[in-house]
Amino acid sequence: MEEIQHDYCDRLEANAREAARIKGRIRLIGLLRLVVFVGAVAGIYLLREAGAWAWGSVALAGVAVFLGLARVHDRWFRRKEFADCRERVIRRELALLEYRFEGIDGGDEFIDPTHDYSFDLDLFGSKSFFAYLNRSATAVGRKALACTMLSPDLTADTIRRRQAAIEELSRCTDLRIDFQSWGACSGESPADSHLLEQLAALPRFGTGRLVHRLILAIPALYLVLVVLWLAGAIAGSVIVWPFIALLAVAGVLAKRVTRLQEQLNGALASLSHYARLFEMVEQNRFESEWLGQLQRVCVDGHGSVSQRVARLRRLLGNLDQRCNFVGFTVLNGFLLWDLRQLNALNRWLDENREQLPRWLDVLAQFDALCSLATFRYNHPHYVFPRIVLDRRPVMQAEALGHPLIPRDRCVCNDVAPMNEGSFQVITGANMAGKSTYLRTIGINYLLGCMGAPVCARSMTFTPLPLFTGLRASESLADNESYFFAELKRLQQIVVRLRAGEKLFVILDEILRGTNSVDKQTGSLALVRQLVEAGAAGIIATHDLVLGQLAEKLPGQISNYRFEATIEGDELTFTYRLQPGIARNMNACFLMKKMGIIPAEASESDSCEYE
Repeated sequence: MEEIQHDYCDRLEANAREAARIKGRIRLIGLLRLVVFVGAVAGIYLLREAGAWAWGSVALAGVAVFLGLARVHDRWFRRKEFADCRERVIRRELALLEYRFEGIDGGDEFIDPTHDYSFDLDLFGSKSFFAYLNRSATAVGRKALACTMLSPDLTADTIRRRQAAIEELSRCTDLRIDFQSWGACSGESPADSHLLEQLAALPRFGTGRLVHRLILAIPALYLVLVVLWLAGAIAGSVIVWPFIALLAVAGVLAKRVTRLQEQLNGALASLSHYARLFEMVEQNRFESEWLGQLQRVCVDGHGSVSQRVARLRRLLGNLDQRCNFVGFTVLNGFLLWDLRQLNALNRWLDENREQLPRWLDVLAQFDALCSLATFRYNHPHYVFPRIVLDRRPVMQAEALGHPLIPRDRCVCNDVAPMNEGSFQVITGANMAGKSTYLRTIGINYLLGCMGAPVCARSMTFTPLPLFTGLRASESLADNESYFFAELKRLQQIVVRLRAGEKLFVILDEILRGTNSVDKQTGSLALVRQLVEAGAAGIIATHDLVLGQLAEKLPGQISNYRFEATIEGDELTFTYRLQPGIARNMNACFLMKKMGIIPAEASESDSCEYE
């Protein structure tokens, strides 16, 4: 891990040197522009009596050089923006390596307490797994990553191909960092992920074929009029009349064009910034099947996607020329610029509208793979799990740990084979590690289904839908109690199992909202039903009675425990999973130590350690 940190630090230093060089060039070009301006003014002043040809030539040369330097200046400013974005990307990597989440996007809008597992596994929100994993350069990539976490493709072949693509991209560190940096330069917001919906809502805005041809003929009309004027056939004032007429037409249509311009910018501006990102997908050589397939979509017989998107960017820029008074007057008076550019944009959409969903899907998939590849690069000791399809075991792992627990504090445990139609019952004291262990299994199982590496020495799994019941929440809006919310969640599991679906189930302390006898009866019946329905999974509980199921269902129920050690006034935990049923409980010990109950309370007052 220190090597990874050193690599990012080296890249940060190299970027700082490049940024300093760019700033130097910007200052130099700025100085040259000033010199050219002052020189041109001085030349005009000195040649003011030499004739209009002399000082006019100096003025034209000065304007040409000044504008040329301005274009070069703009390019260097774009390089500076890219270098600044690159610095932020690298600093974010260093921060997340140390589990610092300040200012990190947690994907709060994806939080859904009713989802099969995302709420229980803390996939979204502050300091969530999404915040730790997300490196999206685009709004569509961010949404694709969230969708992959919420609903991964469980096809074994798909997972293996994703693994190969992630492994290959993990070796392309410069590509990933530059991809994120160019994405950051676009100034996108999460709302830009709805581009296709915005495009669908656009009205038809192109002119008819006849009007389109008339607009194209306007330059030829002016050319004829100028020739006739030079030949003395018409007065020069005749040329003014079509100028005024075209400007009047543009004025009448100005409000409509402005509304269309706003809609087009809202729908297409983010896409226009993707040209550089598509170019990076197109120009790199990939060996994995998945990345090669994405690349082939970007290049077809009609040219590359990056070129077509770059043309869109130029067209939107052309339309923006109408936003100042001089540009509006001159361009519309001579070319009917507004309608000309709207026709060009309409033609671009007609040619490319059907391909847009495929292009965005390619970019979204590549972007999501870059996030997972960065996760792979940052954790070189993680492994890609092996996929088995005979469901024996559904899951098994050695030295499994939670990716969000800092490495110096993460305790890894083995996961015994969990087969179809079998459950593991985990008992233990409060704070001994049961819930963390369940989330560790859940998050790594999900990573495996996504094609990502897992925090383990080795892992084998069968891709099945994951369903968890680790926490439930009351809903005042729906008038639901905590207990009823939990029952509804358990009902979902049973209904899906009865429908023939195979699930990997993780439950924590079920039926907490009822009395002990009722809870024991219901818990025993539920676990029996889950086993009989062929579910595989794990359940954590304080109720030691559930451990007795192993005697009644040998081979289908197995017991494991997390123990707490009480020595004098000290309570310690090893967080190590052991076989068997827990012997020690710690609630009364902690209540006494915190002064909640008197220290002299007897063990007969239900404060025994079994």
